[in-house]
Amino acid sequence: MSHNSRDKAFVRRLANKLKVDGIDVWLDEIEIKIGESIHQKVNDGIAKSDFFAIVLSQSSVDSKWVQDELSSASSIEKYQDRGIFILPILIEECDVPPLLLDRRYANFSEDEEAAYVELLDSLFHHYQAAHPDVVLPPASHKILDDPDKLDYVLRDPSVLYDLTPRAFEELVAELLDGMGYEVTLTPMAKDGGKDIIATKEGIPGTKPETIIVECKRTKHPISVSQIRQLWGMIASERKGRGMIVTTSYFTRSAKEVAENAPIDLVDFEALKKWLDRRRPNGESGT
Repeated sequence: MSHNSRDKAFVRRLANKLKVDGIDVWLDEIEIKIGESIHQKVNDGIAKSDFFAIVLSQSSVDSKWVQDELSSASSIEKYQDRGIFILPILIEECDVPPLLLDRRYANFSEDEEAAYVELLDSLFHHYQAAHPDVVLPPASHKILDDPDKLDYVLRDPSVLYDLTPRAFEELVAELLDGMGYEVTLTPMAKDGGKDIIATKEGIPGTKPETIIVECKRTKHPISVSQIRQLWGMIASERKGRGMIVTTSYFTRSAKEVAENAPIDLVDFEALKKWLDRRRPNGESGT
Protein backbone atom coordinates (compact mmCIF):
# COMPACT_ATOMS: atom_id res chain seq x y z
CA MET A 1 0.00 0.00 0.00
CA SER A 2 1.93 3.00 -1.31
CA HIS A 3 1.42 6.25 0.61
CA ASN A 4 3.03 9.31 2.10
CA SER A 5 3.82 9.33 5.81
CA ARG A 6 1.31 12.14 6.35
CA ASP A 7 -1.47 9.73 5.37
CA LYS A 8 -0.29 7.02 7.79
CA ALA A 9 -3.35 7.22 10.08
CA PHE A 10 -5.75 6.53 7.19
CA VAL A 11 -3.53 3.73 5.86
CA ARG A 12 -3.42 1.98 9.24
CA ARG A 13 -7.20 2.12 9.59
CA LEU A 14 -7.70 0.76 6.09
CA ALA A 15 -5.12 -1.99 6.60
CA ASN A 16 -6.84 -3.14 9.80
CA LYS A 17 -10.22 -3.31 8.05
CA LEU A 18 -8.77 -5.27 5.14
CA LYS A 19 -7.12 -7.73 7.53
CA VAL A 20 -10.50 -8.36 9.18
CA ASP A 21 -11.80 -9.25 5.72
CA GLY A 22 -8.97 -11.71 5.07
CA ILE A 23 -6.73 -9.49 2.90
CA ASP A 24 -2.98 -9.59 3.64
CA VAL A 25 -1.53 -6.09 3.53
CA TRP A 26 2.13 -5.18 2.99
CA LEU A 27 3.07 -2.08 5.00
CA ASP A 28 6.56 -0.64 5.19
CA GLU A 29 6.47 -0.02 8.95
CA ILE A 30 5.76 -3.72 9.52
CA GLU A 31 7.83 -5.37 6.80
CA ILE A 32 11.01 -3.25 6.79
CA LYS A 33 13.36 -3.82 9.70
CA ILE A 34 16.04 -1.48 10.96
CA GLY A 35 19.12 -1.59 8.72
CA GLU A 36 17.34 -3.05 5.68
CA SER A 37 17.25 -1.29 2.32
CA ILE A 38 13.92 0.51 2.01
CA HIS A 39 14.11 0.62 -1.78
CA GLN A 40 14.93 -3.09 -2.07
CA LYS A 41 12.27 -4.21 0.41
CA VAL A 42 9.58 -2.11 -1.27
CA ASN A 43 10.45 -3.52 -4.70
CA ASP A 44 10.41 -7.06 -3.28
CA GLY A 45 6.99 -6.38 -1.73
CA ILE A 46 5.60 -5.06 -5.01
CA ALA A 47 6.97 -8.03 -6.96
CA LYS A 48 5.31 -10.53 -4.60
CA SER A 49 1.92 -8.80 -4.37
CA ASP A 50 -1.25 -9.30 -6.39
CA PHE A 51 -2.29 -5.67 -5.96
CA PHE A 52 -0.61 -2.30 -5.66
CA ALA A 53 -2.85 0.14 -3.79
CA ILE A 54 -1.76 3.76 -4.04
CA VAL A 55 -3.26 6.26 -1.62
CA LEU A 56 -3.78 9.53 -3.49
CA SER A 57 -3.42 12.79 -1.62
CA GLN A 58 -1.51 15.93 -2.49
CA SER A 59 1.26 14.80 -0.16
CA SER A 60 1.58 11.41 -1.84
CA VAL A 61 1.52 12.62 -5.44
CA ASP A 62 4.25 15.15 -4.57
CA SER A 63 6.40 12.39 -3.04
CA LYS A 64 9.30 11.06 -5.12
CA TRP A 65 9.15 7.77 -3.18
CA VAL A 66 5.50 7.23 -4.11
CA GLN A 67 6.17 8.20 -7.73
CA ASP A 68 9.01 5.66 -7.93
CA GLU A 69 6.83 2.93 -6.40
CA LEU A 70 4.03 3.65 -8.85
CA SER A 71 6.47 3.53 -11.76
CA SER A 72 7.80 0.13 -10.60
CA ALA A 73 4.29 -1.27 -10.16
CA SER A 74 3.22 0.05 -13.56
CA SER A 75 6.17 -1.67 -15.24
CA ILE A 76 5.37 -4.98 -13.53
CA GLU A 77 1.69 -4.68 -14.49
CA LYS A 78 2.54 -3.96 -18.13
CA TYR A 79 5.49 -6.19 -18.89
CA GLN A 80 5.56 -9.19 -16.52
CA ASP A 81 3.38 -12.25 -17.09
CA ARG A 82 2.40 -12.56 -13.44
CA GLY A 83 1.69 -8.84 -13.27
CA ILE A 84 0.08 -6.81 -10.56
CA PHE A 85 -3.18 -4.84 -10.47
CA ILE A 86 -3.01 -1.15 -9.53
CA LEU A 87 -5.80 0.17 -7.29
CA PRO A 88 -5.98 3.97 -6.86
CA ILE A 89 -7.48 5.15 -3.55
CA LEU A 90 -8.40 8.83 -3.40
CA ILE A 91 -8.58 10.40 0.07
CA GLU A 92 -8.52 14.07 -0.94
CA GLU A 93 -8.62 16.20 -4.05
CA CYS A 94 -5.20 16.22 -5.70
CA ASP A 95 -3.36 16.16 -9.02
CA VAL A 96 -3.78 12.54 -10.07
CA PRO A 97 -0.56 11.12 -11.65
CA PRO A 98 -0.71 10.77 -15.46
CA LEU A 99 -0.30 6.98 -15.18
CA LEU A 100 -3.63 6.83 -13.38
CA LEU A 101 -5.72 9.38 -15.26
CA ASP A 102 -7.67 6.74 -17.19
CA ARG A 103 -8.38 4.57 -14.15
CA ARG A 104 -11.38 4.57 -11.88
CA TYR A 105 -10.48 5.12 -8.24
CA ALA A 106 -12.08 4.31 -4.93
CA ASN A 107 -13.23 7.71 -3.68
CA PHE A 108 -12.78 7.70 0.09
CA SER A 109 -13.00 11.50 0.17
CA GLU A 110 -16.79 11.50 -0.34
CA ASP A 111 -18.31 8.28 1.01
CA GLU A 112 -15.80 6.17 2.91
CA GLU A 113 -18.17 3.29 3.57
CA ALA A 114 -19.29 2.94 -0.05
CA ALA A 115 -15.69 3.30 -1.25
CA TYR A 116 -14.53 0.52 1.08
CA VAL A 117 -17.23 -1.90 -0.07
CA GLU A 118 -16.37 -1.13 -3.69
CA LEU A 119 -12.65 -1.61 -3.01
CA LEU A 120 -13.28 -4.95 -1.29
CA ASP A 121 -15.47 -6.16 -4.14
CA SER A 122 -12.78 -5.16 -6.65
CA LEU A 123 -10.09 -7.05 -4.75
CA PHE A 124 -12.16 -10.24 -4.81
CA HIS A 125 -13.21 -9.74 -8.45
CA HIS A 126 -9.73 -9.12 -9.87
CA TYR A 127 -8.11 -11.84 -7.76
CA GLN A 128 -10.67 -14.35 -9.00
CA ALA A 129 -10.05 -13.26 -12.60
CA ALA A 130 -6.29 -13.75 -12.18
CA HIS A 131 -6.69 -17.06 -10.28
CA PRO A 132 -9.77 -18.80 -11.72
CA ASP A 133 -8.75 -22.09 -10.12
CA VAL A 134 -9.09 -20.62 -6.63
CA VAL A 135 -12.57 -20.69 -5.11
CA LEU A 136 -13.21 -17.59 -3.03
CA PRO A 137 -16.07 -16.85 -0.66
CA PRO A 138 -18.16 -13.81 -1.62
CA ALA A 139 -16.66 -10.50 -0.55
CA SER A 140 -18.09 -9.48 2.79
CA HIS A 141 -17.20 -7.09 5.57
CA LYS A 142 -19.50 -8.79 8.06
CA ILE A 143 -17.45 -10.13 10.96
CA LEU A 144 -19.84 -12.91 11.95
CA ASP A 145 -19.78 -14.44 8.45
CA ASP A 146 -16.39 -16.01 9.15
CA PRO A 147 -15.16 -17.64 12.41
CA ASP A 148 -11.63 -16.48 11.58
CA LYS A 149 -12.77 -12.85 11.41
CA LEU A 150 -14.62 -13.21 14.69
CA ASP A 151 -11.57 -14.74 16.34
CA TYR A 152 -9.41 -11.90 15.00
CA VAL A 153 -11.74 -9.29 16.49
CA LEU A 154 -11.97 -11.10 19.81
CA ARG A 155 -8.18 -11.11 20.02
CA ASP A 156 -8.06 -7.41 19.16
CA PRO A 157 -11.45 -5.76 19.86
CA SER A 158 -10.00 -2.33 19.01
CA VAL A 159 -10.59 -3.34 15.37
CA LEU A 160 -14.23 -2.42 15.99
CA TYR A 161 -13.19 1.24 16.04
CA ASP A 162 -12.14 0.92 12.40
CA LEU A 163 -15.48 -0.36 11.12
CA THR A 164 -17.60 2.03 9.10
CA PRO A 165 -20.73 3.18 10.94
CA ARG A 166 -22.92 1.03 8.65
CA ALA A 167 -20.75 -2.05 9.14
CA PHE A 168 -21.04 -1.59 12.91
CA GLU A 169 -24.83 -1.34 12.62
CA GLU A 170 -24.87 -4.56 10.57
CA LEU A 171 -22.74 -6.30 13.21
CA VAL A 172 -25.11 -5.26 16.03
CA ALA A 173 -28.10 -6.35 13.94
CA GLU A 174 -26.57 -9.79 13.41
CA LEU A 175 -25.85 -10.15 17.11
CA LEU A 176 -29.44 -9.26 18.02
CA ASP A 177 -30.73 -11.65 15.36
CA GLY A 178 -28.71 -14.41 17.05
CA MET A 179 -30.48 -13.56 20.32
CA GLY A 180 -33.87 -14.24 18.80
CA TYR A 181 -34.88 -10.75 17.73
CA GLU A 182 -36.38 -9.94 14.37
CA VAL A 183 -34.26 -7.01 13.20
CA THR A 184 -34.77 -4.31 10.60
CA LEU A 185 -31.93 -2.01 9.58
CA THR A 186 -33.17 1.47 8.83
CA PRO A 187 -31.98 3.35 5.71
CA MET A 188 -28.48 4.79 5.90
CA ALA A 189 -29.82 8.34 5.55
CA LYS A 190 -32.74 10.06 7.28
CA ASP A 191 -33.25 7.28 9.81
CA GLY A 192 -34.54 9.68 12.43
CA GLY A 193 -31.95 8.48 14.93
CA LYS A 194 -33.12 4.88 14.73
CA ASP A 195 -30.43 2.52 13.40
CA ILE A 196 -32.19 -0.79 14.11
CA ILE A 197 -35.74 -1.80 15.00
CA ALA A 198 -35.68 -5.06 16.96
CA THR A 199 -38.78 -7.04 17.94
CA LYS A 200 -39.25 -10.24 19.90
CA GLU A 201 -42.39 -12.25 20.55
CA GLY A 202 -43.43 -12.31 24.17
CA ILE A 203 -46.15 -14.22 25.98
CA PRO A 204 -48.77 -15.56 23.51
CA GLY A 205 -51.59 -13.06 23.14
CA THR A 206 -49.44 -10.02 23.98
CA LYS A 207 -47.80 -7.53 21.67
CA PRO A 208 -44.19 -8.22 20.62
CA GLU A 209 -41.52 -6.26 22.48
CA THR A 210 -40.16 -3.51 20.25
CA ILE A 211 -36.75 -1.91 20.80
CA ILE A 212 -35.29 1.13 19.08
CA VAL A 213 -31.55 0.53 18.83
CA GLU A 214 -28.93 3.22 18.32
CA CYS A 215 -25.39 2.15 17.38
CA LYS A 216 -22.55 4.45 18.41
CA ARG A 217 -19.20 3.44 16.92
CA THR A 218 -16.98 5.93 18.71
CA LYS A 219 -14.19 6.32 21.26
CA HIS A 220 -15.94 9.25 22.91
CA PRO A 221 -18.17 8.71 25.98
CA ILE A 222 -21.94 8.62 25.49
CA SER A 223 -23.47 11.59 27.29
CA VAL A 224 -26.72 12.08 29.18
CA SER A 225 -28.11 14.22 26.33
CA GLN A 226 -28.01 11.22 24.00
CA ILE A 227 -29.93 9.13 26.55
CA ARG A 228 -32.60 11.83 26.90
CA GLN A 229 -32.87 12.19 23.12
CA LEU A 230 -33.59 8.48 22.73
CA TRP A 231 -36.02 8.56 25.66
CA GLY A 232 -37.93 11.38 23.97
CA MET A 233 -38.12 9.40 20.74
CA ILE A 234 -39.48 6.34 22.56
CA ALA A 235 -42.14 8.46 24.26
CA SER A 236 -43.20 10.24 21.07
CA GLU A 237 -43.43 7.04 19.01
CA ARG A 238 -44.82 4.96 21.89
CA LYS A 239 -42.29 2.20 21.37
CA GLY A 240 -41.52 -0.31 24.10
CA ARG A 241 -37.85 0.23 24.89
CA GLY A 242 -34.61 1.72 23.65
CA MET A 243 -31.04 0.47 23.50
CA ILE A 244 -27.71 2.11 22.84
CA VAL A 245 -24.84 -0.13 21.78
CA THR A 246 -21.42 1.50 21.68
CA THR A 247 -17.72 0.79 21.26
CA SER A 248 -17.16 3.34 24.03
CA TYR A 249 -18.61 3.83 27.52
CA PHE A 250 -21.36 5.82 29.23
CA THR A 251 -20.86 8.76 31.55
CA ARG A 252 -22.05 8.43 35.14
CA SER A 253 -24.93 10.86 34.57
CA ALA A 254 -25.97 8.92 31.45
CA LYS A 255 -26.16 5.72 33.49
CA GLU A 256 -28.17 7.44 36.22
CA VAL A 257 -30.77 8.73 33.74
CA ALA A 258 -30.97 5.36 31.96
CA GLU A 259 -31.75 3.61 35.26
CA ASN A 260 -35.08 5.45 35.38
CA ALA A 261 -35.77 5.13 31.67
CA PRO A 262 -36.80 2.19 29.44
CA ILE A 263 -33.32 2.16 27.94
CA ASP A 264 -30.64 -0.55 28.00
CA LEU A 265 -26.99 0.44 27.78
CA VAL A 266 -24.46 -1.86 26.08
CA ASP A 267 -20.93 -0.56 26.42
CA PHE A 268 -17.65 -1.83 24.94
CA GLU A 269 -17.16 -4.49 27.63
CA ALA A 270 -20.70 -5.82 27.26
CA LEU A 271 -20.35 -5.82 23.47
CA LYS A 272 -17.21 -7.96 23.73
CA LYS A 273 -19.22 -10.47 25.79
CA TRP A 274 -21.89 -10.53 23.06
CA LEU A 275 -19.21 -11.33 20.53
CA ASP A 276 -17.61 -13.96 22.75
CA ARG A 277 -20.92 -15.85 22.92
CA ARG A 278 -20.79 -16.23 19.14
CA ARG A 279 -17.58 -18.27 19.22
CA PRO A 280 -18.07 -21.51 17.27
CA ASN A 281 -18.56 -24.86 19.05
CA GLY A 282 -19.20 -23.20 22.38
CA GLU A 283 -15.61 -22.05 22.75
CA SER A 284 -14.95 -19.37 25.31
CA GLY A 285 -12.32 -16.69 25.51
CA THR A 286 -9.70 -16.61 28.21
